[in-house]
Amino acid sequence: MIKRLLRKKYNRDSRKPLLSLVVIIYKMPEQAKKTLFSLSAEYQRDVDPNEYEVLVMENASDKPMGKEYVSNLKGNFRYFYRDEKMPTPVPAINEGAAKAVGDHIAIIVDGARMASPGVVKHMIMATRVARYTAVAVPGYHIGEKVQQEAIYSGYGYETEKALLDGINWPEDGYKLFNIACTSATSRPGFFQPIGESNCISVPTEIWNKLGGFEPRFTETGGGQVNLDFYKRVCDLDEVELVMLAGEGTFHQFHGGVTTGTMGDEREKIMQAHFDQYKSIRGEYYNPPTKRPMLFGTFKNESLRFVDHSINVARAAYQLNW
Repeated sequence: MIKRLLRKKYNRDSRKPLLSLVVIIYKMPEQAKKTLFSLSAEYQRDVDPNEYEVLVMENASDKPMGKEYVSNLKGNFRYFYRDEKMPTPVPAINEGAAKAVGDHIAIIVDGARMASPGVVKHMIMATRVARYTAVAVPGYHIGEKVQQEAIYSGYGYETEKALLDGINWPEDGYKLFNIACTSATSRPGFFQPIGESNCISVPTEIWNKLGGFEPRFTETGGGQVNLDFYKRVCDLDEVELVMLAGEGTFHQFHGGVTTGTMGDEREKIMQAHFDQYKSIRGEYYNPPTKRPMLFGTFKNESLRFVDHSINVARAAYQLNW
């Protein structure tokens, strides 16, 4: 149904996928497996597997996931192993986008982020909102606190495993909302601008106009390159920003650059990220001001984040009702 409606509107080639999701993996085999399963046709709901593809870009490490797991997933997956010398995911992102064949390109810059079961369906549907539609998915962390704070209280792999076992994941992916909190950049909620999306899709034409992810972001983990791309997309007047408020991506703990380090070490890393952004853009990062259009449906599990969004917006805009 989705494919037929879009083909009728844009007279598109029905032989290729509508959406290409590019997922970057580095040194996180177990987390990546969960993420990729969450994008598979076995997990995503009410979508034809032929309507989307997943390009898995794995940068070489001493803990590779490898191709075998991907080859057994249901859906349209392609796997590429890269001998990357730089500590940034940017080359892998841009290479994956260059290999993509969909009308829309979605980037999941961190392969440790599981998707809720309606992400692909609603992302494809939302492309019909406007001629140039950017579709953003809010970000969450598994756990009661964002993981860069939770690690001070002992949060780690075993804590997270217990949480996932407690909801019988992946039996119902929407139960991830029951064991999650908003990420720092998604904390403003649904009714005001957020700082980034860790799963954002844009039309291929817009991707090409922007030149993809900025290659000058060479800091470990890419620094603020994902925030930079999100802001550049939002700042385009012709782009309609749509948020899938009832869906989410959920960050798993993997000892990452910004969520797995503590104290002075983390402060030094973060400052290097801030400074590189300023050296490239001439100022420190400020989130975009464009408010999103909300799209999709809410499952019961995600409704508490509507309440959160209302409370945060009420305080931000000094509303008295």
